[in-house]
Amino acid sequence: MTNDPRCYSEHCSDCEKIVTRAYRELRSKGQSDREAFLSAVRVLEIRHPGEDRNSYFLRVAQWLGTERGPEPQRQ
Repeated sequence: MTNDPRCYSEHCSDCEKIVTRAYRELRSKGQSDREAFLSAVRVLEIRHPGEDRNSYFLRVAQWLGTERGPEPQRQ
């Protein structure tokens, strides 16, 4: 067992689960969509270092799909 958070697999379903869970949990704790999304991107960056930054944004957006709803209206 290792404490290395990095994933060396090209197509890892565990990474998708970890990233979407991080997003959902942050949203449920009151983080804005933007902050939760950027945090999810950072999780993916940690797990897959050295990739093009734009690819992280695209992959997380694809994984989240319809989970990302509109921001709640502020009163």
